[in-house]
Amino acid sequence: MSRESDFQPAMSRRIVASLTGLGLAGFVLFHMLGNLQVFEGSDALNTYASFLREMPILLWTARLGLLAVAVCHIALAVQLVLRNRRARPVGYAVREYRAASMASRTMAISGSLLAVFIVFHLVHLTGGLVDPTIPYRVDAQGHLDVYGKILHVFKNPLYVGIYVVGQLVLGLHLSHAVSSTVQTLGLEHAACNRLFQAAGPAVALIVVTGNLSIIVGIFLGLVHT
Repeated sequence: MSRESDFQPAMSRRIVASLTGLGLAGFVLFHMLGNLQVFEGSDALNTYASFLREMPILLWTARLGLLAVAVCHIALAVQLVLRNRRARPVGYAVREYRAASMASRTMAISGSLLAVFIVFHLVHLTGGLVDPTIPYRVDAQGHLDVYGKILHVFKNPLYVGIYVVGQLVLGLHLSHAVSSTVQTLGLEHAACNRLFQAAGPAVALIVVTGNLSIIVGIFLGLVHT
């Protein structure tokens, strides 16, 4: 198959990968905003979590939709990485990285690590299969005590370390992914290029700062029962 005949399918995969990645970035941002309610106390966070569980159809539709988007994004990303390697099977004798950031050079690695972290997070906090000491209580309103569960988890230095590393990997991946999505979708404009280039680092900084504030705040005792 010629390069020309392979260009359109490859470009289509890039566009879909970019759109699915953008959707996942949006979810990560709103997920962080929801979790920041931990600073408002147990009533706020437990009521928020209970509100989501009281709409099982909507909740599971969202979960299955996110799973489908994530699987599609990962599958397309793997295809694109393999295609790029086949197109350039012999490595460069000297790599020139002056124009490429560390985030862009490590997208495959950060994406792989991020996928492992997400699976761990789901099994750990959502499924409760990693730490048998996680308490499952209800609060005074009869809501599942998500607040108490999160405080319990992030008092443990081991889990704090895992989640801090996970957030740093997430930030590294987001910082390039969001900006490159703008380029892939052809949204570049001379007057806004700097703004578009800053979009990825800005989103990464907001998400990572928000999530780390929860983890570190609990570990340092700034959030307590």
